[in-house]
Amino acid sequence: MNRHPWLVATFLLVAAGAYLPAATAPEPDVLVQEERGTFTVSATFGVPQPPSAALAVLTDYEQIPRFMPEVRTSHVLGRTGNRAVVEQEAIARFMMFSKAVHLVLEIQEQDGAVRFRDRCGRSFSRYDGAWVTSRRDGYTAITYQLSAIPSFDVPEFLLKRLMKRDATRMIERLQREIAERVQ
Repeated sequence: MNRHPWLVATFLLVAAGAYLPAATAPEPDVLVQEERGTFTVSATFGVPQPPSAALAVLTDYEQIPRFMPEVRTSHVLGRTGNRAVVEQEAIARFMMFSKAVHLVLEIQEQDGAVRFRDRCGRSFSRYDGAWVTSRRDGYTAITYQLSAIPSFDVPEFLLKRLMKRDATRMIERLQREIAERVQ
């Protein structure tokens, strides 16, 4: 399904101070559920870098394809203050099958959060969510929420499996990108 392209995010920046080693942050926890055709993804993970570093990566929309290879393109169509419109193309793959995903995300950046909603409806009749950062016990906790209703037919068990796999991969790549930018 999606690499959570836009969001797919993006994290970085450096902060002074002592942070606990990455090993003290909890392991990523990804949950995918389906109820009446709506798929929800909930994920929480941590990084030792400050929230500003995570938000810098999450909002670096043009660079997302560099560290999220499933995201083919990510272009800022417009930006005003703390709002942006970002168009993204991604490819979801499973074994020998692939599905192109197209999003035009309306994004609002505010108070340690990046909230997004697809306005084009080409790949999903509903696609909205948020990234929220907070400082906890010496690390930055990052929470990801997505609600999606695909506009294509895929068996529930398969889409749930793909969404969990893709969210887990996305988290790993975001953690790596945040760490690399702060070095």
